[in-house]
Amino acid sequence: MIGQHYAIGFALVEVMVSLAVITTSTLATAFVISQAQVTIRVAVKGHAGRRLAEEMAAWMRAGGARSVSGSSTNLLQRVQNLAAPLDCYQSACTASDANDFYLWNWRRRLATDLPGARVVLCRDGNAWDSPVFQWPCPSVVDESSPWVLKLGWPDRRGSANFYPSIVLNVGVTP
Repeated sequence: MIGQHYAIGFALVEVMVSLAVITTSTLATAFVISQAQVTIRVAVKGHAGRRLAEEMAAWMRAGGARSVSGSSTNLLQRVQNLAAPLDCYQSACTASDANDFYLWNWRRRLATDLPGARVVLCRDGNAWDSPVFQWPCPSVVDESSPWVLKLGWPDRRGSANFYPSIVLNVGVTP
């Protein structure tokens, strides 16, 4: 076997193909991890929103609605603008102070868990009529229209125009 030369190692084409395969698989893995993180963030916000909405609906059904009732079509308008009340953990409170304290604490958790969130409680018999939930409640309602709690928050891009993500039928309120 004189005069025959055998190449030792890999050819340039083989190295390039292996680098392309490794690069493609690394980029695909990074993309999948990125999408998983986004999905987890959305699920966490959805869970926090559902928990807060169900908690507020249960509080309203248990009689809390009497403290926020008024002439407004949005009974929770007061929640949006409530100042820090008397701390009922530190001192004795009246029923009105306790309601204010609960609403303030709920609003603080809402702002912490879902920054930029919006909440509306009003009569809306048409809440489920369109494929996308809407914020406005009809100005003309009758006694048969259910009280509906609408809760929404900006998406991950921070859009100022967002739709309610959660709409719950609260049931019996004032």
